[in-house]
Amino acid sequence: MMPSDTDCSLATSPTFSRRRVGLAICLAISAGTGLALILERTGQQSFSGSLEAHKTVVTTNCAAHLHRVSVKTGQTVVSGDPLFQLIDADLEDRLVNKRHEIAEFEAEVVRAKAVAEVELAWRRRELQTEIFEMRLKIATLSQEKLNKQVERIAWKEHLNGSDGKIYSLLTETSTSFRAVSLDVPAADDRRVQAMLREDAADASTEALATQIALCEQRLKSLESLDKELEGKIRASSGVDIAEARCSRAKQELTALEGDVQELTMVSPTYGMIGDVKLHSGDRVPEGSTLVEILDDQHRHVIAQIPSSSAAKVHQGSKVTLLFPMNERRTGVVASISPQMVPVAGAAESALPITIEPAGKLWPKLAIGSNVKVLLQ
Repeated sequence: MMPSDTDCSLATSPTFSRRRVGLAICLAISAGTGLALILERTGQQSFSGSLEAHKTVVTTNCAAHLHRVSVKTGQTVVSGDPLFQLIDADLEDRLVNKRHEIAEFEAEVVRAKAVAEVELAWRRRELQTEIFEMRLKIATLSQEKLNKQVERIAWKEHLNGSDGKIYSLLTETSTSFRAVSLDVPAADDRRVQAMLREDAADASTEALATQIALCEQRLKSLESLDKELEGKIRASSGVDIAEARCSRAKQELTALEGDVQELTMVSPTYGMIGDVKLHSGDRVPEGSTLVEILDDQHRHVIAQIPSSSAAKVHQGSKVTLLFPMNERRTGVVASISPQMVPVAGAAESALPITIEPAGKLWPKLAIGSNVKVLLQ
């Protein structure tokens, strides 16, 4: 019986797979050997490097529990994006207590204001009554003063009109009785009465003016007291103290709420989220690292150059970089460390250098990828 096509394919499949694996291994060995020969012929040395990016480390400023993780590894964020939500149990208790305290202070303010309003209404009614009576008294006294002034003018005109000569003699003497009895023996009683009434009217006018001045002074005092009455009653009823306590408690609450906002960790810059190792419910100590934000737009290569080859490296010189998949790019030495660093398992120390892009854009690779640095 002849074998079928299916049987033949099944029989030859393992052999074919082994041939493909062997061919791939041979090609890899050949490529490595070829690269080594090329480097040897061109006089280039190869050193290992690592693709890096500027890192912004996000840390906590207090011990707390992780409530929510808002980002994931590889996510691009901008400044202000939320990263983590932390919970501080002590802070939550203080917030609750402060809100209860503010509610009590606000109730105290309402009570004190009610007492002050009742007291103010009563005191102001009495004060307004006294002010009204004082104004009425001033008006009455002013009217009386006016009447006395008119009366004095009338008597004066009467005396001047009746007998100007006798009146002049009367006014030249210092005493009315002397003038009547000695100088003017013919003066009748009516003229004497007129002179006396004129003097009485003049005296009454002066007395009324004094009373009016005192009443006006008292009125100003009452009006000033009326303006200050509300403030005095608020102070005496405890309104100002209650409002001050409530205001201070609200300021403290605002400060606590600011601390809560600080517990919401936000991105300080633009970049790509690194490895996120934390989960909801984890406890994070004060100052611990939450995540690293990588600036993927400004990448560079960090290489360790053995001390024996450090003399070949100069700042500003260009180097060849060999990325995975044999992609060649050019870089420039941006900075050189001022001192050597020891290398584990190596006999000689190494010089760290930083290489930045130059020329064609570098391929998009994960941060931390291995890169070969070729020096002439």
